[in-house]
Formats: sequence, C-alpha cells, structure tokens
Amino acid sequence: MCGVIGFAARSPQSKVLTPEAFRGALARIQHRGPDGTGIYRDQNLWLGHARLSILDLSAAGSQPMKTADDRFVITYNGEIYNFRELAAERRMKDLRSTSDTEVLLRSFAADGVAALPGLNGMFAFAVYDRLRRRIWLVRDRVGIKPMYYRLDASGFAFASEIKGIVALAAGQSTCNVAALHEWLYYGNALGGRTLYAGIHQLLPGHYLELDLNSFEYRIAEYHSFRRRTPPLRGSFDGAESARQIRGLLEQAVKRQLVSDVPVGVFLSGGVDSSAITAFASRHYQGRLATYSVGFEFAGGTNELPKAKRIAERFGTDHHEIHIGGADVSAIVEKMVHHHDMPFADAANIPLYMMAEKISSHTKVVLQGDGGDELFGGYRRYATLRYYGVLRTFARCLLGLHRLTPRSPSYYRLQRYMHALAAPDLATSMALLLTQEDRFAHPRNVFAPGMAAAIGEFDPFARFREVQPWFAEQDIGNQMSLTDICIELPDLFLEKVDRSTMAASLEVRVPFLDHDLVDYATGLPGWSKMPLGRKKWLLKKALDGVIPNEVLRGAKTGFTVPYGLWLQTSLKAMFFDHLSTFVRSHPGILNVERIETLFARTGSGQQNHSFMLWKILNFVIWANLCNMQFTDQSLN
Repeated sequence: MCGVIGFAARSPQSKVLTPEAFRGALARIQHRGPDGTGIYRDQNLWLGHARLSILDLSAAGSQPMKTADDRFVITYNGEIYNFRELAAERRMKDLRSTSDTEVLLRSFAADGVAALPGLNGMFAFAVYDRLRRRIWLVRDRVGIKPMYYRLDASGFAFASEIKGIVALAAGQSTCNVAALHEWLYYGNALGGRTLYAGIHQLLPGHYLELDLNSFEYRIAEYHSFRRRTPPLRGSFDGAESARQIRGLLEQAVKRQLVSDVPVGVFLSGGVDSSAITAFASRHYQGRLATYSVGFEFAGGTNELPKAKRIAERFGTDHHEIHIGGADVSAIVEKMVHHHDMPFADAANIPLYMMAEKISSHTKVVLQGDGGDELFGGYRRYATLRYYGVLRTFARCLLGLHRLTPRSPSYYRLQRYMHALAAPDLATSMALLLTQEDRFAHPRNVFAPGMAAAIGEFDPFARFREVQPWFAEQDIGNQMSLTDICIELPDLFLEKVDRSTMAASLEVRVPFLDHDLVDYATGLPGWSKMPLGRKKWLLKKALDGVIPNEVLRGAKTGFTVPYGLWLQTSLKAMFFDHLSTFVRSHPGILNVERIETLFARTGSGQQNHSFMLWKILNFVIWANLCNMQFTDQSLN
C-alpha cells in the first residue's frame, strides 16, 4: 500500500513547479508509504511514489516503475491479488521482480484499458505512455483506494490524498459550496465531488485518459454495477448458494493473505471478522495474529471476551489492545488533517487509534467491511423491505404524531417517518442513512445568504442518480447495490483508508473480492435476508465454520460518544474553533442557530450531536486549511 502523486505542467518550459516543490508535495503523503520514495520526470511530467513495502521488499519493487523499453511508467497504490495468475496467463517468464506492480504494468502496456476488468484487487494508479504522451488514472471497481485530480491553468495534478494536490498549488483553497448540502446530511461529499473547488475524485470502476499535448481528457467506465441482470424468479437454491458463498469467501481470504510481510486480522468477535479469522487461520503460513480492541469510552460496549473466545477457537496469536479517550481533542484535529475534509464519521477516531497501536506489529490486516452491504446487515434494509406499506403508514401517522408530547424520542420518530414518507425511494434511502431531518433544513446552520446558495443544490441527487439504475431489481438488491455505489466508497471505505494509512497500515477487505461481490449481487435480494432476518444467507453459509454463539448472537455495535465529548471534554475546543472561524469568515455561519442547537442538546430537549460534530470538523478544517468562501466556489 502506498501513496501516489503526479503533476503535468501545460508547458515543458513551465516554472510553476520546482523539484523541491514536488518533493515537498510527495512528503505530504509519505505516511502512506514510509519505506521509501521515488520520483520520475519526463519533460513537463512528474510522477511520485511513497512506498509501503508489502510485496518484493527489494529495490526491484520500487516505484515509479518502468517497462524494459522505458515506454510505460507506473505509480501505483494497492494490491492485485490475482497477479500470479495473470503472469501465468500472459506467460511472463522474464519478470524482473516478484511484485504485483510489474505484472500490472506489463498487462497495461500490452492491452491498455482492456486489461482492467481482469484485475482482482484494490488499486488506484497512474500509467504514463511516453510514446503517445498520454497518462491514465485508474481506480478499482468498488473504490477501496482513493484517487483525486485537478485540471487548471497551470496543469494537471493528481494524488492519493487531496493534501498532495493542494501542496502542488499556488494560492489558497476555495470551498466548493455545491458539495456542502450533501456534507450537511451525510458528513462527506458524494460521488466525484469534494469540498475543494476544482478538485474531484475519480469514481470507482472508472479511468481517466489525459492527452499531455492538448490537455484534453475523457473519463470512461470499465466496470459498472448498473448492468447487473435481475435474478430469474425461481432460480434460487439456498443450499447451493450458501455453499458457493462459503467457497468464494474462503477463496477471497486465501487470496488476500499474499504478502512478503506478516498479515493479521481485526477481530471484533462479530460474524464477518470471525469468518475471516476462521478461513485465514486455515491458510496462513505460520500462526495468524488477531487484534481486538477495547475502548474505555465505549459506553459499556466491550466485545473483547467474545473475540478472545474466537481467537482461542482458531488458535491465533491474539492481542488485546486497550485504548482510552483522554486526549481525543488532538486526534480530532489529526483526523481532519488526514481526511483533508471535515469527515464526520467519528468511528475514524477509534479506528486510527487501533491502527496506530497495531502498525508496530504488522503492516497488513484483514477486516470485514462490505459484509453488511452484500448480505443485508443493516436495520434499514429490513425496514425498506416493507417500503410500500410503511410509506403509507408513515404518511397517515404523521398527522397524529403531531399531537404527541415533544421529546428526543418524538423527534427521532418524526425523522424516521419523514424518511419513509419521502417522495421517492431514492430519497428514503438517503434519509435513512443520515440523522438529519429534511424538514429541519440542516443548511440553516449557515448564514442566510450562504444557506440560500447551498440550498440551490440537491443533497439527494447522487441517490436519485444511482437508485434508478437498479429499478428492475427487487428492493433488497436496490438497497444493496445503491450502498455499494455510494455508502461504501464515499463513507466507509474512505474512513478505513485515511484512518489506517495515517498509521501506515494496509487494510484488506475480503468481502469485497470481485468474485464474491459478483456472485452475491446476482442473487435475489430477499434470499439474503428473508422476512427481514439480517445476513440470513451469509450465516447459513458459515454454519459449522464459526461458533453458533456468533451466528445466533445479537449484534453489538460500537458507538463513539462524540455527543458526550462535545458537552464535556471538547466543549472548549468547539467554541474556540468556532470563534476563530467567525473572526476569519464573518457572514458564513449562523452562530445563533449553532448556539441554540448546542443548548438544546445539552438540556436533553433534542439531540443535535451529529450536526454539532459536523460543525466542529468543518471549522477545524477551514481554520487549518485557511479555506476561502467566495462566489467562485459555486462550481
């Protein structure tokens, strides 16, 4: 796992970038690859790489890497798990290294973008063709690894993290107001948008091709979930499907153990991580290390005993890590820095703390992201299974509900009914993913003029774009596929990448193996959770693989108590950053509204903790980055 960066000036004689400036920009992402750096330059193009050595630890695996004829050059972040199979298929007998990088580079050099569908892995890379003067940026089909880019008057820049692009720029960054409405609801921008004007993220399953002569580029899709064919009625065989899922998951875990450094597993004691532990312990050469974490600030939730029993069952080298939250204020600022945006999923804090502890033992861990999206692990999936009935019920109940006493429970139920009574299924999906009520107008935490500008942009647009792609599927698959296209890359996988790479730790996600994803998304949605029974089919597949106490036990999630922190240990920090922001940017935030939300939350009248947490991250981000807010940011 690594960091990539590049810049192409519009003119070979351009003075916009010096060698020192490029090295400085590369240094900004070196936490992603502390084992070494490399720089390649050809005329007006610079490519950089920060290496975290996982496969072929020798200099032969260093990047940027060139083909033998010097025509193609690659800077690459990720892992291609089937690289050995690809090398055998292509009869690559003269390889100069044992790295997946060389196989990827030679595959692309031979077939171009036609090679992309055959790659099974997580990746974001850039390939340069010196002969044709073209560069391609590529991102994996699920969006596990990030890739950002910007084209402006100075040239074309790209990087694994936004901070690399910002370091290549002259002048101050400007906020992209067009993305703020989404951020207010979900805590992050969606799709290709970022909160930086002019900086975009390449979508999963896409590549960008840039002509370095004309600086014209095109973006194309090499993989799409929208072309999934609905399962045939009556074609489902539960026993056979369970057998296939079990085999594909075991194959995925075995594939993702490939490494020249030790590999471990994040073991929470839940179904997904226990399954990965079970399969990994069968195929790992040596004694598998597992890591479980207990957080003192977890509000009494502690899965350490359950995880320990799983570790004993499979004979792993188990490590329990105990983490407190006394110095959380410093970590909040650190995570804003690593996300480059006011990312509002507070689970990034314990994940980073855990990664920081583990990275001293290993460079690679497997964890269970993707299992809930593939197999129906969320409560809202069970809710929307009865969407038609519940939508009618919610619309009828809303009138009666207004007669009940106001309380935090009242407002939670009101938000829930507003979500179900939304005008379309896509909006209901979006609203069930957030803690914000559309009728509470979240944009009102901004001053009237700014709120009006933000309100010009639809916060549900990405859901309304994606959900219709799957309208022919049953509602279970519509939810699953929509989440795979939105929630996974824009929220969960981004959280995992930044939080763990901040500690130089590579995380692999076997549930998002291409073969397993293709098979699971091809099954009827109802088959994965019949009658709303979450992960029923996955649990059936794992019967006899992991203990019944895990399969049948209640799911115990981990909640980060950011609401409590805001009213106690982070209160001074909240208002200090808010005051600093208001002095620098008068007329942007509605301070009176924010103070009201804070007071209502503190009194227990309503719970606006999620909005207040987003505001804290926002003002920290704007203050740290010296962010500008102008009419030009509306793009």
